[in-house]
Amino acid sequence: MTIHVMKTVSEGTKQIIKRRARMEGLDVLFSEHSALALINGNVSDLIYASDLAQKASTVEVFEISGNCPQHMTCLAILGDAAAVDEAVKRIESEKW
Repeated sequence: MTIHVMKTVSEGTKQIIKRRARMEGLDVLFSEHSALALINGNVSDLIYASDLAQKASTVEVFEISGNCPQHMTCLAILGDAAAVDEAVKRIESEKW
């Protein structure tokens, strides 16, 4: 798995994510939360990482579609900086 964390997200990056995300209400979520982690990996790893993140802290987790709608290639974790950091630490502690 590859993990990238952004403490703040540029407007252009938000627009890219909004076009590819399977999540309603992202405008509101982006206005409430500043930090975003992106995780790339295989489907089972991403589902497990989603579960770990949500159990570790108060974050919003959603998928970002790849080239084909049926392929989940990226997981997004959105929240305040501390919550995203905590979620990422939990995922990294279980890295396989």
